[in-house]
Amino acid sequence: MPGNATSGNLVMSPEQFERLLASLKTGSSPTPSGNLADCKSRFAGAKGESVAAFIDAVTIYKDCVGVSDLNALKGLAMLLDGAAATWWQGTKATVDTWKTAIDALRRSFGELKPNYKIFRELFSRQQKDTEATDAFINSARALLAKLSPTPPLHEVHQMDMIYGLLSSKIRRLVPRDELNNFETFIAKTRGAEDALKEEVPEIQKGTKTRPKSSYCGAHGHTEKECRKLARSQEVTITISLCRSPV
Repeated sequence: MPGNATSGNLVMSPEQFERLLASLKTGSSPTPSGNLADCKSRFAGAKGESVAAFIDAVTIYKDCVGVSDLNALKGLAMLLDGAAATWWQGTKATVDTWKTAIDALRRSFGELKPNYKIFRELFSRQQKDTEATDAFINSARALLAKLSPTPPLHEVHQMDMIYGLLSSKIRRLVPRDELNNFETFIAKTRGAEDALKEEVPEIQKGTKTRPKSSYCGAHGHTEKECRKLARSQEVTITISLCRSPV
């Protein structure tokens, strides 16, 4: 992947990818020589940065290229900038394991919200017609992931919550009872979204325009077919007849 990677992105060179494939084939454990030197993910602790995304990216990189916990702990400083680097200088003396370092990062830079605030934020959202469905679902899942782990929120309940926030157009095409897990959830809703994109209105095709009544302004019929106009004319005729001299 060309260019500089931002926090949360994972970039692997062809050599690292080959090492990953080799480790999957042989089931090899992390090698003592593996390190984070080529990891492109960075975290500065700035406003708007996600420490959870950074941790996920580094953890995936660490597992893929076979970096031991000890080497990962030694190389963590290379991935921290700004306020996060300053924080690490004052914290590293009290951290002796990779897990402890990751937990300390979460506590210091993670966004801690009570569950009720997370639910309130979730239910204040509604998928917009212009918003990609898979992106909306993943964003909602990321928000639910911030809930306290005890007691855990069942996947079925998570899907119920997110499904209710989807665009009515998507829900019309994808019944809730067809969704058994998030994998099928995303696949089916994405398929529905693609189908909707293919339904180009005839007015956009330039072959036909929808009729519109100039009397009531509604689409789907002309002025001659307008029932409101017909009723209005009937009333006018009736009134005229009533007023006519006998």
